[in-house]
Amino acid sequence: MQAAIDNFIRHLQDERRLSPQTVRAYRSDLVKLLESVRERGYTKLTDISADVLRMHLAKLRHPRSGERLHPGTIARKQSAFRTFFEWQSRDQAEGVNPALLLDTPKRPQTLPRALDADAMLAMLSDTTDDTPREARYRAALFLLYGCGLRLSEVAGLKSHDVDISQSTLRVMGKGAKERVLPIPERCRPILEAYQKAEPKRADSPFFFPGRNRGSAISVRTLARDVAHCARRSLGRHVTPHQLRHSFATHLLSGGANLREIQSLLGHEHLSTTQRYTMITAERLFEAYDKAHPRS
Repeated sequence: MQAAIDNFIRHLQDERRLSPQTVRAYRSDLVKLLESVRERGYTKLTDISADVLRMHLAKLRHPRSGERLHPGTIARKQSAFRTFFEWQSRDQAEGVNPALLLDTPKRPQTLPRALDADAMLAMLSDTTDDTPREARYRAALFLLYGCGLRLSEVAGLKSHDVDISQSTLRVMGKGAKERVLPIPERCRPILEAYQKAEPKRADSPFFFPGRNRGSAISVRTLARDVAHCARRSLGRHVTPHQLRHSFATHLLSGGANLREIQSLLGHEHLSTTQRYTMITAERLFEAYDKAHPRS
C-alpha cells in the first residue's frame, strides 16, 4: 500500500503536475487512510471497500479525533481516494473504485469575501517608511490585488518573469500552466521601488528571495505580510486570497468581460469565474436595501 501511494504521489507531481498544496493534501489523506486500515488488519488494497472508507471518515468525524471536518474537507478526502483508486486500477480490465460508492457531501455555497474599493485603497496607500521590508509589503500587495495573482504565484515569481520595461508578468499557475499578464501602470513604480530597495541576490533567481540560499520566500511569510498591512491600515484580518477576490470583483463591477477576467485569473473553467457575478448581485441588493425608501 505504501509503495502504491508513493508511486501515485509521483504521478501527481510529474505527470499531472498538480500544485504542491494539492499534492501535500492528497498525500496526507492517503497516509491517514493507510494508518486506519492497518489498524483494522487490512494488508492489501483489494481489502479496502466502500464500507472501510466510510468507517475511516466516520472515525475522523469523531470529536476526539482532533480534526475538524468541514463538508469541503470531506469532499477533498473523497476526491483523493477516488483519484487514487482510479489510478491504481487503470491497467486492470475490471478495476474497482470503492470511493465511487461514497456519497459526496453538499458544500455550502459561500461567496468570496472581497474588500470594497475604499478598504483596498487604504491598504495600498498605507506606508510608514522606505525600508526594504516595507517595499516588499507594497510590492506583494500590488501583485495580489493589482494583478490578481495567487499567493503561491507571487512567491514563485522569478526575477526574469517580471519585465517592468515591457509591462508584462509571466506567471506559472496551477497545473504548470503559464500565462502572460499586463502590469498595470500604477504597479510599475511600486515594483521598481522594491527592486531598488531589495538588490538582486546572486544566489537566488526569485523576485522575492527567501532566507535560505537559492530559495523563494515562503507563502506563510507573504501571508503574514498581508495580515500585518491589513491590521495596520484597516484594523482587521485580511487574507491574500481576499485581495485576489477583490481584484476580480472590482474588474467585474467596472464592466470587464467574464472571459477576460477568467484569462487574467488563470481559471480553467468559466464557472469558477462566474462566482463573482453573485458577489456583484449581492452588493446591488445591499445597496437597494440601504438606500431605497420602499425597501
